[in-house]
Amino acid sequence: MSSLKSSNYPRMSKLRTSTSSVHDQLDKKIMAQSPFDNKANYGQFLCYQYHLMKHVAALYQDAQLATIIPDLQARDRSAQLLADFQDLNMPQPAAIHMLSKLNASHYESLGWLYVIEGSKLGAAILAKEAEKLGLSDKYGARFLAGSEVGRGSHWRQFMQSIEKVELSEDQEQAMLAGAQAAFKFANALVEISYTHSPSTHVA
Repeated sequence: MSSLKSSNYPRMSKLRTSTSSVHDQLDKKIMAQSPFDNKANYGQFLCYQYHLMKHVAALYQDAQLATIIPDLQARDRSAQLLADFQDLNMPQPAAIHMLSKLNASHYESLGWLYVIEGSKLGAAILAKEAEKLGLSDKYGARFLAGSEVGRGSHWRQFMQSIEKVELSEDQEQAMLAGAQAAFKFANALVEISYTHSPSTHVA
């Protein structure tokens, strides 16, 4: 949670602590694919992100979740991701039929959103790596771009929304379980996605 005091964000601190191991595992698994060594590798990385975002797309259209996170729909990066495919003259990836539909309760969904929204902070480093390939927030790496209000402010707004919602102990546990499930899915998806896109042609 960057430099923000965990005491001010106790619920977010629980989320971070409970998922630290599986989060580290995901980071290592993604970077092991050398996504920024060349554009072909980057194309595979985009395919992975596409399948992940497609899996959670319904969360960003959920009216009930939007009562907790007011700018929820605007946080969806699917359009930017599709624009990156167009920039790089890449076809939209075919669906992976072996992936089951996301089945998460309302409170588990908050945990899933924690994982997806939190990835935007790490995207700042990835965006700099993408620049070495001639990509930017205007071409090919739109998906990695920060919010107009800044990554820190955007994340802080999300954290505050999570902190102020009233949750029972069981509901909070469901949220923590959702975050764990999201990271586990994202880990498994690395292998599944790369198996389904063994080679990628990028313009």
